[in-house]
Amino acid sequence: MAKYTTNISKQDAIKIVVECAEKFKNELESKSLLFLCIDKHYRTSYLECRFEAVNYLHLTGLKVREVSDEFGTHKISARDFYEKCLSHHLTVNDFDFAKDGTTPLKLAVLNHVICKNLSANEIGDFNSSTPLLRTDKLVGSVTACMGFINVKGVFTPNTVLNKDVRDYIKDSVRIIATFRKSNADDMYSELTYKAKKVDWTRIKIPDELLYLEQLLQ
Repeated sequence: MAKYTTNISKQDAIKIVVECAEKFKNELESKSLLFLCIDKHYRTSYLECRFEAVNYLHLTGLKVREVSDEFGTHKISARDFYEKCLSHHLTVNDFDFAKDGTTPLKLAVLNHVICKNLSANEIGDFNSSTPLLRTDKLVGSVTACMGFINVKGVFTPNTVLNKDVRDYIKDSVRIIATFRKSNADDMYSELTYKAKKVDWTRIKIPDELLYLEQLLQ
């Protein structure tokens, strides 16, 4: 994918969100990721995140417009926006950029974070350093990060930041492995990331995840 500057047109934005929607469908839609982590004392923890088609719009930073039909005037739904992207029917009349100027910044890193491991190596609780941002967890790297909110015990994505994740988290932990599964499955079946320079002999995997050891070998 070509690199885009933050000074982009709506046509540029369409190219990005259409390409990234196809990638989202292939790599994240209807899937869950599990991040296995360690702190500086090698204590383990993990975080599970769930992705659905309706999450995609929130990651783009675009603001959908209202449309009129036989049912009246209403905003384009998140699912319809996603389907428009996948069918290449999204037009410049369907959306606007956010007034705060963050949309081009998000679009510049969207392709980087939408992948089977989010290109992430660190996780932490959002430190509330940006009052207008509402999210609970941030997962990412020095290049970019994705935010997740806890909805009834399930972490779902709600934003993308063109920022170094370390500047926006507290109590950070290092991701040492990332696993993926279909939302319909009970167990994780694919290893999508394994960190280097880890003393695996010191890693104590939680009992409920011991079955993942075979994927790490």
